[in-house]
Formats: sequence, structure tokens, C-alpha cells
Amino acid sequence: MKRLFLAIPITIGDEFDKMFTNLKHNLNFEKNINWANTRQIHLTLKFIGNCYRDDEDRIVEAVSEMVGNHHPFDLCFNKIGVFGSRYAPRVLWLGPDTNPEQLTALANDTLDAFDSIGFERTTENFVPHLTLCRIKSLVDKQYFQRVIHDIERKAYINQHVDKIILFQSILEPTGAVYKVEKEFSLK
Repeated sequence: MKRLFLAIPITIGDEFDKMFTNLKHNLNFEKNINWANTRQIHLTLKFIGNCYRDDEDRIVEAVSEMVGNHHPFDLCFNKIGVFGSRYAPRVLWLGPDTNPEQLTALANDTLDAFDSIGFERTTENFVPHLTLCRIKSLVDKQYFQRVIHDIERKAYINQHVDKIILFQSILEPTGAVYKVEKEFSLK
């Protein structure tokens, strides 16, 4: 069995690197934060989970058909957000301050395609984001909030989206490693 997910690959640059490095530096005393591997940054469209070979074949067929209805578009990642509450944050993320229509349509069509082959959608709303870190607990919540509040709101990543990728997530002791299973080009 393979553990799979469908995502938009993201290319990071200097602006993102500076922001991410400063964030890690400012919060380096917080030992219960797991920082993302920036070489594996992606925007998840659908976490699929463990799949058999037959499932993978159906997924490839459904996604191949679905992407034919979508054209390339651009995304701007310029907003920092938190999942969880301000007082008990669980995930720190970077996302777009507005969702382009093309992204919303791609996300909805992705969920519909998976529904049609038996992978039902969750009840959670789609919130496009790049996970920066996962937080188990914080020593200084007020300082964390100040650091996050002080991050300048600007474009950290401008991404041209012209493909999506079916990834395999291989769990290693040092963290997940992502392997490309199949690329799908937007028309």
C-alpha cells in the first residue's frame, strides 16, 4: 500500500527563505515546534491516505480527466495564519489572502473527482495553505503571537500553477519524504 496525496508543487525563493529563516530564528527557543522541510513545500488539494494499486489506477484516471477542465493560473502567498486558537495554535501557515476562482474551482473539482471514485470528502472547508510548522506546545504564547503579528504582509511566493502532482508520502524516522508518482498538466 502507498500513502498518497494530491498537491500543487511550490517553488520557493529569497523572500520566502528570509521570512522562514527569521521566523525560525525568532522562535528557536521553542523546542516543541516541528518546522517544515522547505524543499518539500506544497499546497495539498486532497490527502488520500493508504491506497492499493487498483485505487491508484482509478485516482490517476479520475485526476487525468478532471485536470483537462482547468487552465494554468497564478497564486500569491502573502498571509500568515494559524490553525487552532491564538492561545493553542497547532499549525502555522502561509496562504493567499484571497482564493482565486481558478484555485477554488480546481479544489472543488478535485473533491468531486475523488467522491466519484469512492474517496469521500471530509467535512473540513478547503483552506489553501503551505504548512510552515506544526506546534505541539509553546513556552511563551504571547511572544509567539507578537512574532506572528510582526510578520510583514507581502508576497512571499508568487507561484504559476500549471500542474498538480500525485505524491507518495513515505514516513521515515526523520519525517515524511515525498515521492512523485504522477504529474498532471493543466491545459
